Amino acid sequence: MAPMPLTRPLSRQCQPPSAKQSNARGAPPFLLPLLLSLFLTACASPQPSLASANVVDVLSRPVNDRFARALEPLAFQFPRDHGPHSDFATEWWYYTGNLTGDDGGQYGFQLTFFRSALAPGEPDRPSDFATQQIYMAHFAVTSAPARRHLSFDRFSRGAAGVAGATGAPRYEVWLDDWRAQETAPGQMRLQAAAQTDIGPVSIDLTLTETRPPLLHGDAGFSRKGPEPGNANLYYSLVHMDTAGHIVFGSENVTVTGLSWMDHEFGTSALSRDAVGWDWFAVTLDNDVVLMFAEIRAASGAAQDVFEGSLSFPDGRQFPIRPADFTLTPTGQWTSPTSGTVYPSGWRVSLPQYDIDLTIDPLIDNQEMDVAFTYYEGATVVRGTMDGKPVTGAGYVELTGYAEGGFQR
Repeated sequence: MAPMPLTRPLSRQCQPPSAKQSNARGAPPFLLPLLLSLFLTACASPQPSLASANVVDVLSRPVNDRFARALEPLAFQFPRDHGPHSDFATEWWYYTGNLTGDDGGQYGFQLTFFRSALAPGEPDRPSDFATQQIYMAHFAVTSAPARRHLSFDRFSRGAAGVAGATGAPRYEVWLDDWRAQETAPGQMRLQAAAQTDIGPVSIDLTLTETRPPLLHGDAGFSRKGPEPGNANLYYSLVHMDTAGHIVFGSENVTVTGLSWMDHEFGTSALSRDAVGWDWFAVTLDNDVVLMFAEIRAASGAAQDVFEGSLSFPDGRQFPIRPADFTLTPTGQWTSPTSGTVYPSGWRVSLPQYDIDLTIDPLIDNQEMDVAFTYYEGATVVRGTMDGKPVTGAGYVELTGYAEGGFQR
């Protein structure tokens, strides 16, 4: 179904604020829909104000107790559960990939769709314009040959065909002409395009599943804090064979490589003293895949609440607990746009699995210059596993550094 044009854009007086304007502290992506909901609610009120809102403000607000909570693992059914879960407050579909062009260059991409519910369930009035869902999308391409990263965002109500998601009869999520859709069993097509100062930037990629979904935490039940219900249902499609085209200005490049899809949904938030997280996805050349993260507290310490996952090509999957790995930044980078200081370069060690890796950005500047600033970028990986050299690629997500930044 082709999306209809956006019939009612956000007014100039009620545009989503920048990270500095909102004091959003580099909000983690799963908080972006919450902030978006707060913004839209404020715009609907007689005296809209988001100038003083920050993450703690948002998290301290009561959540509608009619929303479903993640309290235990879900018996996932695919591809149905690739689709939306409107009884939960927030949901996102996160695509990233590491690709090689026919020009020999390295490229990365991100295409993300966020859903935020103003109320649980579907509206009870029969209208194409009735909706309780708000959608936001982020799109970015990194070109190592051009040494440049470009990012874009969009917002819309989930109505009139402009934005939405389905799980049956086929999976699809879209916002205007940015979309991810199932084209055959185990196969998806991603499409997004934008205009920039260097010309068009776009992706048209086909992703093919090669492994069963990787279920994070306890069979897909991933805690975000110690409070009951402060958890998401979370799985990934990893090691997805990818082929297609990237347009980057005057360059139209045929690309191949591997992609990763994260899908999370829940009614949760970070604990009150948490300020952000450092998240990593890694695919090694021996086909071992791992995800791990640290949630950072205001004190600067890591919190013992986030699980990672390790997947072997023979189908074995193991959870990674916070005590199972050490993550040490090896450098730092200062954004010329936001002034934020981020860690840049890391060493990660998982002694139990004899894994020791160094992770570096594909290029330094991969900050998302969108409504809420954060860092999301392609990485290159080198190290050893079982005493043997390995290389790889992946993605890193850094949030919560906007106030004070990072100091080694």
